Amino acid sequence: MSTALALQVATFSRSLTARLTTVLLVAFPPLMSVGMVALARSADAAGPSAAKLAPYRDGPFGETVAGLAGQVVSVVALIGVGFAVAWLVGREWADRTVGSLFALPVDRAQIARAKLLVVAAWAAACLTLAMALTAATLAVVDPASLTGAVAAQLARVWLAGLMMAALALPFAWVAVVSKGYLGAAGAIVGVTAASQILAMVGAGAWVPYIAPAMWAGAGGPEEAAAIGPAPLALAVAFAAVATWASVRAFARARLD
Repeated sequence: MSTALALQVATFSRSLTARLTTVLLVAFPPLMSVGMVALARSADAAGPSAAKLAPYRDGPFGETVAGLAGQVVSVVALIGVGFAVAWLVGREWADRTVGSLFALPVDRAQIARAKLLVVAAWAAACLTLAMALTAATLAVVDPASLTGAVAAQLARVWLAGLMMAALALPFAWVAVVSKGYLGAAGAIVGVTAASQILAMVGAGAWVPYIAPAMWAGAGGPEEAAAIGPAPLALAVAFAAVATWASVRAFARARLD
């Protein structure tokens, strides 16, 4: 297993995909959450942008930032981690290297587990850093707004981000079935769009890809309060089973 991990760490760390998605996961949450709220409350918020920023103009600064962070982190975790795992798995077919896996002295199931472990560890590190930067930026911009309640909400957003990252790992299964990363990329876009639609019509509480985002405050405090342990447990269970299925599919993949 250590050999497979070392190979996947080297492959992933040197890729452009890893660098771009790292920037997305680490920089986007603090920039969007703190930046948009600050812009909404500045004198520069005028014209067409003023209407879009209106929801962030009122209320305590820290609580508004934490609420927006729930929306941002939920989306970037699913998309960023999804694209990363789609590339790391799908590249074996896109780069025509899948045949060489049959000649390695390492079981293909171990290779699949190594790929998912590398992405999972990377995602957890990125999300942890992103939330730390969000809290630090908030403390610099408005120190009084970083209250205990806001810190607790940011911790909830971090946990929700980890759940969304776990839910992104099963896109590896799509990459295996479609024999490349384009099919998985399409699935990521489709799941994201479908989740937005279901959330808008109020049917997202029991959908694994929506429940963590709602719990993080993406739909507002009322919807967050309505999400209990059961929908979150369902999301985690779905992620675990689908990730196991991804490993199994990769291990049984054929050359043709």
